[in-house]
Amino acid sequence: MHSPSLMSCAIVGVALLVGIPGCGQKKINECNQLIEVINKGVESLNKASRASANDPSGTAEYKTMADTMDAVAADAAKVELTEPKLKELSAQYQTMAKSVAKAARELVAAADSQDFAKVNTAKAAVEKAVKEEDPLVDSINKFCHAP
Repeated sequence: MHSPSLMSCAIVGVALLVGIPGCGQKKINECNQLIEVINKGVESLNKASRASANDPSGTAEYKTMADTMDAVAADAAKVELTEPKLKELSAQYQTMAKSVAKAARELVAAADSQDFAKVNTAKAAVEKAVKEEDPLVDSINKFCHAP
């Protein structure tokens, strides 16, 4: 069941907007705050993936993924945003993060009960939710780079 970290390694750090001309400072600050939350989550997932390499069941990584994604959603919700489009993108990212967390927990529960049909269903749900991340990150980057 163990698999490499499912979350994107396409960290939005490249979107840090230090000094991009033509953008309002308020937008830059808001983008940077949201991006920082997302990047911290990705860093946590990457560290957990390396740390759980000794877990033959692979469930430790999914437990950590669930906790991390819930924390990212909560932290993103705390970022005060005034830009309507960025608020919308943040809400979408939070929804995706919560979906990943829920599916990861369902996968762990199914694995613990050795219900392999539910494991497969939950794993598909995790993969589906994770696939939403890259387009969201791309949208955040596009918005944050636009003048």
